[in-house]
Amino acid sequence: MKIFLLEDDFSLNKIIKVSLQNKGFFVDSFLEGYSAVDVIINTKYDLYILDLNVLGFDGHKVLEIIRAEDLNVPVIMISAEMDIENIKKSYTLGCNDYIKKPFDFEELFLRIQYHLSHIKKDDNQDFIIDLGYDFSFNLLEQTLHKSKHEIELTSKEKLLLSLLVKNINNTITNEMIHEYVWDSKEMEAVSMRSIVHKLKKKLKNGMIINLRGVGYKLISL
Repeated sequence: MKIFLLEDDFSLNKIIKVSLQNKGFFVDSFLEGYSAVDVIINTKYDLYILDLNVLGFDGHKVLEIIRAEDLNVPVIMISAEMDIENIKKSYTLGCNDYIKKPFDFEELFLRIQYHLSHIKKDDNQDFIIDLGYDFSFNLLEQTLHKSKHEIELTSKEKLLLSLLVKNINNTITNEMIHEYVWDSKEMEAVSMRSIVHKLKKKLKNGMIINLRGVGYKLISL
């Protein structure tokens, strides 16, 4: 899963990013609000962590921009601000959680797990998705298994399969793949086809179907 992090303290930013990466998440981190907003407009994330006081657009403004696009994605605010007005404003603008600094990383991780699992419960899903043919995919850990054996995936294969699983039996367009897997960055069409081809070889033939000129679909059997 992809997490967006906005934190202006370089050391804390790095600690959170590395710790989350060690937990299996993909993390894009930013130190100020202007560049953060540029990325938010073009990229979708599964969860956002926003510091309140940063240069450029502050955490509240970034939260407003996120909520204008998506009312359901989890947003966690982190701040040393203790006054009730800032906390109240954060919840009024639509944050899901507010963590006061300093905090223990394990507390942040538990909150992340809670909010991601809450989203899955709303969708009547668990993190471990049965794909058929003894294949299963863990959305939280982004691991693919056949029976009890893990199948190794590259980082882009994990992102692609995660996107397919979250839209199982529905079409994901080439544009959605470009946005989620490549962060809307420049890429060649052959790169996308190559990743899809490699992922197909790790699953049973026919599980991923190609909709020519449109995108792909993961079929649950």
